[in-house]
Amino acid sequence: MRIILPILAYSIYAAFWCRIIFHALVWYRAAGRLLTNPSPVSAPASGVSLSVYAEAATDIVFFRRLFDTNRLLWVGSWTFHFSFLFVLLRHLIYFMNPVPGCISALQPLGVYAGYVLPLSLLSILVIRVAGREKYVSWPNFLIFGLVFLIGITGLLMHVFRPDLVDVKGFIMGILTFRPELVPHSFLFFSHFLLVLLLAPYLPFHIFASPIIILEARQRQEGLKMVLHEK
Repeated sequence: MRIILPILAYSIYAAFWCRIIFHALVWYRAAGRLLTNPSPVSAPASGVSLSVYAEAATDIVFFRRLFDTNRLLWVGSWTFHFSFLFVLLRHLIYFMNPVPGCISALQPLGVYAGYVLPLSLLSILVIRVAGREKYVSWPNFLIFGLVFLIGITGLLMHVFRPDLVDVKGFIMGILTFRPELVPHSFLFFSHFLLVLLLAPYLPFHIFASPIIILEARQRQEGLKMVLHEK
């Protein structure tokens, strides 16, 4: 297991970056074609204005479209993303040596966020499933399930604590290509494996959401110009 788990981690890490590069190239080429041959609806003749970028950034950061559509879902999504952010920041202590003071100061917030994360995820799932319009597809269920199990196994490790020195040594060993023994904790093994399973799905979500929102704003702006000309 000392060799198998690091090899699996390196393989998924490589797949993660391959997907990021692939999606970046696809959307870069698509953006180039759009600028070369703009349509009257998808883009204004003068190109994309700064206001379109500003409105798209507002949609991405503040979930403005979601706020206008479903405010309960907006609250759940904001809560989930912020708790997820603080959980990620808390985990930086396992990837840094020495650990900066600002990361150490965020540890209590990261612990509280760990309790909020699965609850906010469940609220999002209930709202999406119980609503008149179903917002959840099978890939969404898979990602929700992985994130929920990651959160639950993380919380359980606050009760059944693995040796944190061994955990950090194992993580740092992978980062420095000097793998060490896997900590003797089934919960940590499960938690780490679930994170590896989630990682390949992240690039599409990271890239797709901003691009889709920008294109929607771009089409809306082009449609306004066409209607104005008529």
